[in-house]
Amino acid sequence: MNLRQVIHIYDCNETFLYEIIEDYKEAENNEVKDEIFNSFCSSIWASDNKRRTYMKTIYFKVRKDLLNTELGQVFDTWSGIEYRYYKSMTKDENWCAIIRQKINNIYTKYFDKEVILNKEYMDLLKKPKLIYFDWLSGIEMDADTVTDIIDDTIDKAEKLKQRFQMEKMTLSWNEYKKVVEGFLRRCFDNCKLIEEYEDKTQIVNNYDFITEDNFYVKYINRSLNAYFQNYQKDYYSVKRGHNNKYSRCKRCGGIIEKIGRNTQYCNDCKRIRRLETKRSWWKNNH
Repeated sequence: MNLRQVIHIYDCNETFLYEIIEDYKEAENNEVKDEIFNSFCSSIWASDNKRRTYMKTIYFKVRKDLLNTELGQVFDTWSGIEYRYYKSMTKDENWCAIIRQKINNIYTKYFDKEVILNKEYMDLLKKPKLIYFDWLSGIEMDADTVTDIIDDTIDKAEKLKQRFQMEKMTLSWNEYKKVVEGFLRRCFDNCKLIEEYEDKTQIVNNYDFITEDNFYVKYINRSLNAYFQNYQKDYYSVKRGHNNKYSRCKRCGGIIEKIGRNTQYCNDCKRIRRLETKRSWWKNNH
């Protein structure tokens, strides 16, 4: 198999994923494997299914007859609250677009600090709209109280956003691509060909796949999920283990292993907190 053949064969528009996996497994040497894998990665990164983020708005329109009232003006100020969202699904059914979508979503989940969609945060952003409709339903309110409630809500939302941002890891998109390629190579090396399974009926039950490509797409995507869960644990230097329990450091947002009820800080933040406590004690007693 020469380079020209590899480039031709591994055009994502012409080749099934199961054929790529089979050819990789049956390759004569590592050089041929490298060519196949590099062509696969090129198809992934060249996919039209790029990672996209965009602004969305929690919007409501104050009734015209209420717009000039004091409360109406308060609600009108908060009638459009923006937040950043992302393209999380693809309509394309080819293996390349589906795997690329998984790669895009993992980056957003673990590394993109501008996309914060945690329920607790989103509920706070939606609160001005909910209060407005409570007012429309007949609940009595005054402008000063509503202003205080909304200001407090938005302040809480901003602090919560900062906390969730701290809980995400730091990695540029280009650095992320290198990590992904390392994990994809593991997928290629570790996966079994379908014919290697003795009980093919069990595979169907476990993976619910219709075609061979579905099987390998699900295998790769599930593997990427698991690899990045472990990557996160390694990033924060915590032990892996199925029975281990984890929580977030109250100070820096990092992952910590939950050993007991009082486990609240990572080791670094624990030391900093002790120093802060000592300084505070010294200041108050001298």
